[in-house]
Amino acid sequence: MSGLVKVLERRSTRFWAGAAIAIAIGSVAAATGMGLLAGGRAGLVALSVALFFALAGLVLAGMVIRLARIVADTRASQVLHAVDDHLTGLSNRRHFLELVEREFARCRRYGDDGALLLIDADHLRRINEHLGQLCGDALLLEVTKRVGTTLRQPDLLARFGGAELAVFLPNTDPLGALDAAERIRQQVASAPYTWQQTHVVATVSIGVATVHQGQLSVDTMVHEAEQALEAAKEAGRNCVRTGPIKPRKNGERVST
Repeated sequence: MSGLVKVLERRSTRFWAGAAIAIAIGSVAAATGMGLLAGGRAGLVALSVALFFALAGLVLAGMVIRLARIVADTRASQVLHAVDDHLTGLSNRRHFLELVEREFARCRRYGDDGALLLIDADHLRRINEHLGQLCGDALLLEVTKRVGTTLRQPDLLARFGGAELAVFLPNTDPLGALDAAERIRQQVASAPYTWQQTHVVATVSIGVATVHQGQLSVDTMVHEAEQALEAAKEAGRNCVRTGPIKPRKNGERVST
């Protein structure tokens, strides 16, 4: 069975559908031809036998198409799970960083602005311990929803791991990044979240880093955002902190 699946994976469902139809048409044509050539009683017998094989061919063709579709759906599901976080449905860390690599390269090439926000759901571990994992998961989903309402269409949102979300803001300068981060913080804290008649206060700490010429890679920008996030936590949480301000080359605007 596994060998057949490997064979099916090498071709598209359209290919196998075409092959199955060709088999069915060929079987019917062969059955008709045999019956006409033999004639009489022998012709009827030959026609019956050939039609039996034609029917078997159609059944087999249907099975091949069905199996090919199952294989295609399985492959699509595997690809989806490889890039998406199972809880939030957002891009996972690996896929997010792949997308940010492209944005980072574009910013460096054309001198465009861009910003990375690392967002930590405050005290999520404590909530998990006192109210349970289901409550913590539901709270993270609510935080994700509230963050999403503040973003623009081209902005990238992902689950970065554990209690952390990540946002990349294309064409966003340092002041714009700080404004966006503050909007997110306020939106998350705008109202308590209710879990089984218990009001849970949701807040986030946010670290901001923006693209600048001193960054050698996306890893450097992530490190700066992580440092800024740690500063926000040390400042008491529920606040925004940014990385160091560094000038651009060629007299361009400064960027964080």
